[in-house]
Amino acid sequence: MKNAVAILLCALLGLAYANEYKLRTAEDLQNARKECAVSSKVTEALIAKYKTFDYPEDDITRNYIQCIFVKFDLFDETKGFKVDNLVAQLGQGKEDKTALKADIEKCADKNEQKSPANAWAFRGFKCFLGKNLPLVQAAVQKN
Repeated sequence: MKNAVAILLCALLGLAYANEYKLRTAEDLQNARKECAVSSKVTEALIAKYKTFDYPEDDITRNYIQCIFVKFDLFDETKGFKVDNLVAQLGQGKEDKTALKADIEKCADKNEQKSPANAWAFRGFKCFLGKNLPLVQAAVQKN
């Protein structure tokens, strides 16, 4: 009986650890950008726009943003935004992440419109970018 309890406890701890979010680095971001640019067929002209935080409303850009969010484990194509992961990634070094989480939750809708996943991810991204551009810029530069 004691062995069964110990095994169950180890399994539960393993699950808890497996669900812990892994912060992504600058290298992870560069790799994701490259992979997503290729898979989404992003043009050089669009890359130049992205570098100035100009993200046009088109399928290529929506696919690119969704790809990065999925690779960073910030978005699930069926469940939507992973708010806690977004808070962890964007709130690095912040003591109090309450306001950040509130802003993310305002933008992380439940897709009541039943939009395609790329439009859903892009909508949340644009909302958050509009409210927190300096934070996103700092996170990208930090990475």
